[in-house]
Amino acid sequence: MNKLIVVLTCGVLLIVYTFFIKGITGHSYNEKIESMNKQNVIQKKKIEELSQTMNERSASENRAFFEAFFNYTDIDKRYEKVRKVTTEKGFAFAFPSRSYQKQTVSVKSELLSLESYSKKIDHSHELFLNVVVVAITANSVTTNQTLIIQTSLIKQNNKWLVDDVQVKGNG
Repeated sequence: MNKLIVVLTCGVLLIVYTFFIKGITGHSYNEKIESMNKQNVIQKKKIEELSQTMNERSASENRAFFEAFFNYTDIDKRYEKVRKVTTEKGFAFAFPSRSYQKQTVSVKSELLSLESYSKKIDHSHELFLNVVVVAITANSVTTNQTLIIQTSLIKQNNKWLVDDVQVKGNG
């Protein structure tokens, strides 16, 4: 009889363990893993969206620089527009031989096309290689020129600014 009680007790404990303890924790554990996987997918999508937004903002500011730099009819106003989208260092690189005298020559410049390729360095630095076609008119003579220009943008105070400008070639 004692053997029967021991066997029945062991059987009951095994059934309880299998159905209740293992079943509940196993089921709960799988649900937790599935829930965490879903959250992981959602977080990855959010990171991708934020990264895309960040890249779009830096690309937008890169374009704004070129529009300010190459679209002008007044050289003095050009400086003011470019200063808004650059750091002090970037402004110095954009105009390495800037003259502070009032300009008397009539020059008009127009950005005809801009093709940019970017490489993200980190969350606050991005490098662009830009193919620029510009039309410059001086004394009623217009010349089109193709330039390859590298710009480096940094994020300062939550705003992207051009921090470096280098002409890499012309065509």
